[in-house]
Amino acid sequence: MENRYRIPSLAALNAFVAFARTGAIRRAAAELRIDHAAVSRHLRDLEHALGVPLRTGQGGLTPQAEIYCARIIPLLEGLAHATADMRQDIAHLTVTCSHGFAYHWLLPRLSVFRRDHPCIDLLLRPVDADTGFDPRHGTGALHADIRYMTDEPQGPEYRGPERNMRCMEITRPAVFPVASPRCLARLSHPPRTAADLLDAPLLLEDDETEWKLWFAAQSVQIGTVPAAGRLWQAHLALAAARAGEGIALGNPYLLAEDLRAGLLCPVTTTATPLRRVALGSYVLRAPAHVWEGTALRLLRTWLSAQVAIYEGELQARAHPGPET
Repeated sequence: MENRYRIPSLAALNAFVAFARTGAIRRAAAELRIDHAAVSRHLRDLEHALGVPLRTGQGGLTPQAEIYCARIIPLLEGLAHATADMRQDIAHLTVTCSHGFAYHWLLPRLSVFRRDHPCIDLLLRPVDADTGFDPRHGTGALHADIRYMTDEPQGPEYRGPERNMRCMEITRPAVFPVASPRCLARLSHPPRTAADLLDAPLLLEDDETEWKLWFAAQSVQIGTVPAAGRLWQAHLALAAARAGEGIALGNPYLLAEDLRAGLLCPVTTTATPLRRVALGSYVLRAPAHVWEGTALRLLRTWLSAQVAIYEGELQARAHPGPET
């Protein structure tokens, strides 16, 4: 019990975290809406209470301060979220999400989430696929991330345990080639096997990784994918396919409206059927210390329910019942 009274003041800790996040006393003061002299005083008080310097001569953090900051941020956020839950405050939740999944699947369903959970103010923020997820660099609000992760080894930003992250697989969709009717009509002959697609105009995302994985799953070994065009993201590749520029890879979470409207069609083969291939999953991630909080718990439950409904709709369309 006695150790509790040796904890620095919350004002000093908040000033320290704001300084670490913004990199400058005046920016920290603006974020906290206090005078910059107060931030300087809080930092000096904290250094005195801890008995160690926290700032370098260049205005950055010492190595000890970096470690201390990483340890106390989750604790301060946990305290804030626990207090908000007790007060039944509105929880401000930011969800960063890959563009295609955000626009084509998540956004049309968000009104249901907002209707069912008015206690959560959810901000959807589409981001590039290579944008790293690090909630320590945010504003301190609740932050979760939805990203498509291939089965290939990922970079260090995706290693959950090292970053104290929790993850949940949302869905693992099939990936298949699609093209516009106009593009298919321009092919010299209908493809007989998966290997015949190597003679067709193929649209890549950022690189050829996904096509290589898809061809490998079809038992087609290739060196380089002959690209008709390289786009930055999946939804851009699908837009190019919609315009008739070539064949792109997609999944039902990106393609539902295009398939229903006939703007894009699955590419089929006449001799050897294409295998059903899943190359990765859409994954929800958030810091471990907020994972069991009300907002993240409700979001996880809602996402699972919406996926179950959607998968049921896909099954019904694939295997329609007898007409009545």
